[in-house]
Amino acid sequence: MSEKRESKEASADLVEDAKQALINSIDEIGQERHEFASQAQWLKRINGFFNVSIVLLGVAAPAVVTYMTQQPEPDPSLTLKTIIIVGVAGAFATLRGFLKWGEKYGFAVMTAMKLRELEANARLEMEEILHSTNDVMLYGKLSALNRDIQSQWTEIIRRHLVSGGSGGEGD
Repeated sequence: MSEKRESKEASADLVEDAKQALINSIDEIGQERHEFASQAQWLKRINGFFNVSIVLLGVAAPAVVTYMTQQPEPDPSLTLKTIIIVGVAGAFATLRGFLKWGEKYGFAVMTAMKLRELEANARLEMEEILHSTNDVMLYGKLSALNRDIQSQWTEIIRRHLVSGGSGGEGD
């Protein structure tokens, strides 16, 4: 009788350990999701700054050039300012096109959404397993779920990293 009770206690400990490991995995996915969401917000702000700057400089540069060409003898400082405005407008447009903050923002948001979906599905599956599975199979199902979400999580992050945040599959 004592051996049977010890076996049940050991089994309960295994189940509790598997449940705790699964909860830890789900919490880590949530933390990583939060990091991607924060990164997305930063990318959104910097992309907005560059977009507004390019629009303002794109309007200012032709206006200043037009004004300067209408002057019979333009002030040398106006010529220098015009060159600087046109150069900065071109540099901002080139940086925005090269660094692709808008695209990276979108892909960071998508990665955060995939992680949120994985986190929510894992929590639901864990609750379903805990409330509908008999004690004998509980440990195995919790462990299998943990392995499955770890694999999916790794795949989501791998795709994001291999693609350099550009959203591709990392071909």
